[in-house]
Amino acid sequence: MLAVSVEGMSAASPAQLADEPASKQLTDGHRREWEEYWASDSEEHDQNGPAEALRQLLEDHRWLLPRGRCLVAGCGRGYDALYLAKRGHTCVAVDFCDTAIAKAQKLLDSADVLPGKLTFAVQDFLTLRPPLRFTLFSAIHPSQRQQWAETYARLIVPQGTLIVLLYPLIRRGQTPPYRVTMAECEVYLKRYFVLVRVDPNCRCTEGHEGNELMSVWKRL
Repeated sequence: MLAVSVEGMSAASPAQLADEPASKQLTDGHRREWEEYWASDSEEHDQNGPAEALRQLLEDHRWLLPRGRCLVAGCGRGYDALYLAKRGHTCVAVDFCDTAIAKAQKLLDSADVLPGKLTFAVQDFLTLRPPLRFTLFSAIHPSQRQQWAETYARLIVPQGTLIVLLYPLIRRGQTPPYRVTMAECEVYLKRYFVLVRVDPNCRCTEGHEGNELMSVWKRL
């Protein structure tokens, strides 16, 4: 997930971001499952590059993101955040897995990005509060989805942009990422955001064909 024009957000050190306590609702088992995934060599969720649907939105469809800073939540190995930073955006990218952020920082250390354009931090997105010194919807437990929407509503300024790439759309097991639907996403977001674009035929990551949907929302 990507949020653009985030309230009070500026580049900051990981130590500043880490002041908030971890969410009490996230079980150790849930976190451990993601730590194990990011420690593996699996490419199911990023394939060593930014999401194809995000690249298509910004490059092929020439979607203009508003001027402002970006928050990438549940950033994993950091490819989406690095892609946006190289396009000129100032980004803060967070993930609650130490392993993911370690790999993201290693990626940043070897990249040609201006100092201050991109910050990675180990942080539970659901605890973020402004001011802060963008596949989260499916990654968190379904019971936390209302909190997910409320957190974005709190962080994004009026007329700010939220980009949501939904995956997986097809039912799968009882471990994350959990199945998601556009209808469910709308239920949680419509109080705070208006849907401005939806693309059920977006260009998918290899192996995700027919299992992703790109949507763009504007903060009310």
